[in-house]
Amino acid sequence: MRYVDVNVFVYWLGDDPVFGDEATGIIERIEKGERAATSSLTPWLTHVALVMAAARNYSEEKLVEKFLELPFLRVEPLELGDYEKAVGAMRRYGLDLEDGLHFALAERLKIREVYSNDRDFEKTPLKPVGFRRPRK
Repeated sequence: MRYVDVNVFVYWLGDDPVFGDEATGIIERIEKGERAATSSLTPWLTHVALVMAAARNYSEEKLVEKFLELPFLRVEPLELGDYEKAVGAMRRYGLDLEDGLHFALAERLKIREVYSNDRDFEKTPLKPVGFRRPRK
């Protein structure tokens, strides 16, 4: 199982001209049965990013619909202990709280790879995969 970072959903739903195809490939693997997990915070963060980017053809209904169409994606609730671990990860790896939460949840689920092009994960034991090049 792999963890799916917010940026995958933003690139996919926002039809990003640089990373959209790679993100779509990741989502297609999940649609075909690859097991993956993400945080219950991810849909909200995806919504915020798409609204801030004024993504074309975006709607809250579409966001919910698209997440529900991914039966092999486990959307895992955050626990208070995840926040505690996230703060530790922030100090240990120089992450922001959002990445710290994703890292803590992946660690709790015993996941070792993350679909992401976020270079911050390169500083952690969680290995970024799925993109040819990182975001600048």
